[in-house]
Amino acid sequence: MSPETRVVADHQEQGTSEREELRRRLAALPPERRAALRRSLLGGPEKRTWPLSTGQERLWFLQRFDPDDCAYHITWPVRLRGPIDETALAAAFTAIAARHEVLRTRFVLDGDLPAQVVDEPCEVRLDRLDPVQVVDQPCEVWPDRLDPVQVVDEPRLDSASSDVEQAIAAYAGRPFDLAAAPAWRAGLLRLAADDAVLCIVLHHIVVDHWSLDVLMRELGECYRAHREGRPPLLEDLPTQYRDFAVTERRRAEEDRDHLDYWVERLAGAPPLDLPLDHPRPARWTGRGAKVGVAVPDAAVARLELLARAHRATLFMALLAAWQVTLGAAAGQDDFCVGVPVAGRDRPELAPLIGYFSTTLVARADLSGDPSFGDLLRRTRISTLKALAHAGTSLDRILGALRVPRDLSRPPLCQAMFNLTHNLPTGDLLRTELGDLAVEVYPQLDLGRARVEVSLDVYRGPEGVGGWLEFATDLFDAATAHRLADTFARVVTRAGGDPDLRLSELGAADRKFRS
Repeated sequence: MSPETRVVADHQEQGTSEREELRRRLAALPPERRAALRRSLLGGPEKRTWPLSTGQERLWFLQRFDPDDCAYHITWPVRLRGPIDETALAAAFTAIAARHEVLRTRFVLDGDLPAQVVDEPCEVRLDRLDPVQVVDQPCEVWPDRLDPVQVVDEPRLDSASSDVEQAIAAYAGRPFDLAAAPAWRAGLLRLAADDAVLCIVLHHIVVDHWSLDVLMRELGECYRAHREGRPPLLEDLPTQYRDFAVTERRRAEEDRDHLDYWVERLAGAPPLDLPLDHPRPARWTGRGAKVGVAVPDAAVARLELLARAHRATLFMALLAAWQVTLGAAAGQDDFCVGVPVAGRDRPELAPLIGYFSTTLVARADLSGDPSFGDLLRRTRISTLKALAHAGTSLDRILGALRVPRDLSRPPLCQAMFNLTHNLPTGDLLRTELGDLAVEVYPQLDLGRARVEVSLDVYRGPEGVGGWLEFATDLFDAATAHRLADTFARVVTRAGGDPDLRLSELGAADRKFRS
């Protein structure tokens, strides 16, 4: 899911100071110690390294900035009912990791730069989760580099028990050591002999939300194939993620990634200054929470008709409504909102697991108190231009803009918006896995926020639903609820009367600035 960005600082400056310190420390080592350290980090002298993609590099720096932060862990728990074959599950994950190099990749320092190292295929073992002992378990699925996975007696628990949710949250929140082992794991929490929760946890550095659909599709086929004693029927992959990373780096070096457009478009953009409930800490912590968002189907349907009349999409209309909500709360008509996009602009990338998603920066222009219809026209034009110039990493943009370093907030985009309308979900939401019945387990709030406020919504049969994620260092839950309610009111009123001016649509948010 995507998608989705929190940048705690201008990591290029942070990374420069860290690299200088590493250089000094490495230079002081005897030559034999330096050689031994390199062999230890790369897994042997024969290992080849590959560059990280620009998106991976950002996440690598963030993980070094705060190794315990789980904000970039993507968790997918599913309920399995039936004769669960743990051996077949482990074999299925082993086959998937053998196909996708990114699931066998570690991230190390090669000299003074981060690099990818792809390990040889090996057996993947499932973690056995227990609500009491989960905190003490090893955290990785790669047994060759850590102690073997601890197996405990199967618990017998009521599926509604909070112990189950706590076990999943603890498992999902365990940090990854990106240099020691591949950045993912899978564990099984038995509820009964024919009932269990399979919890898959992946660091964003190796996966995006599109990838989850690929993963679940291949898991279904590989599990069924192992149970039936046959090879999986999967087409050969046309390429691997490391090839994408190399190509992306080359495009950036050749200035073929539209950087000039974004520098001109975003120059001078001010930060979004929402009124705070608490003093801003000197350093961003990433502590967060979520509240629900809901807009009835009738209101959404009217907004969809309005969007079509303006040759726009529901995404553009909802983005405009979110900008109205934020602008009214902050008293600003100029600010930036980050928008995750899939980033798979070539057909050969579609069947891959990896981190391809990127962040488009949508600069709001609410000047002149336009009507919502006029704002929608502006949003349509700016969105189409942004998509035409997609492919530039946020890190490249930040570096070129020379955004002042501020450890207390994410740079450039303090708010995000995501509508999960174009991601494949046919296998992600599958209802069977071989002879097992499958249902998606409710997503848990891990208590993290990537930016100050983020709206993640989907279009369903009952309207628009989702959640608003917020930084608890800055805002109370009541403020988050008011923002969510205001967004729903803006959607409802704008769809009913697009000639209303923004000052009328966002009038309810004046209380934020009182």
